[in-house]
Amino acid sequence: MQWFAYLIWSALGLCLAAAVLSYLYYRRFNTTDDSSGDVFSPVDDNDVNLIVDEKRWQQLLVHTFSSSAGDDGLPVAAPQRMVWANKYLGIEKQWLAGQDVAMYPCLSFHNAVGDCVDFIQQLQQQTPSIRLYAVKPAAIELDETVYEASVVLCFATPVEYAGKTGWRYWPINVYWEWGYLPEQMQCRQILYTAIQAGCEVVGIELVLDDIYELLEGICIPQSLYDMSPSPAVKLPAELLWNPSPLADAGTPVVGQCDSTTLGAAQLKELIQQAGWC
Repeated sequence: MQWFAYLIWSALGLCLAAAVLSYLYYRRFNTTDDSSGDVFSPVDDNDVNLIVDEKRWQQLLVHTFSSSAGDDGLPVAAPQRMVWANKYLGIEKQWLAGQDVAMYPCLSFHNAVGDCVDFIQQLQQQTPSIRLYAVKPAAIELDETVYEASVVLCFATPVEYAGKTGWRYWPINVYWEWGYLPEQMQCRQILYTAIQAGCEVVGIELVLDDIYELLEGICIPQSLYDMSPSPAVKLPAELLWNPSPLADAGTPVVGQCDSTTLGAAQLKELIQQAGWC
């Protein structure tokens, strides 16, 4: 009878062990995408109620990645698509659900140029390849006397996922008016900071409608997509310009005050602390 009791207790132990392993297996793979094998952050309760707009999903794939818009290796379930698009591409979840919101959240270094140093440092912890687009109105001279003269900036970093290569965009929600010298100088300082940090700086000319959409994060203009990642498409020379000569550490200008622009010595000190020179 003793051996029979051991047999019963052994069977109960095996059942208990199997139950524990089954639970752990469920917890491990319940938050894992079926096709990619990548573990995502827990799905927020609000995400569960969002339905992915298929047209916007395809738009996201076509424009963001250089390869075809196939879904191979990408999340299948709508909540996981929301989490994935937000985590890897910075896409607003509500935009992907078809709502009337901006596609990208916007950065702002307005009167806070020093924050740009911290931002670039954070990006460098993730990737050595950082690009800064400097976008100006087409055929408009950057001169203080020209009303529409302005520059809009947008950072971009490469993204690789499931055999696809693309870029994640970081629009900066500041319209650097060239006729207002303190704002112009802030733009020059960010260009200077990016160059000192080793970022690739690319100048593109666009029509004003595209610039406004980029400024508000509504979408990324097609020309920026075409430049990524290699560039895949060689843009006409008339759409490109060199913003590097505009870079400035902080020359004093009329209307400047401590609340709008860092002094050159302050910015250079931040850059030195970041280890860029």
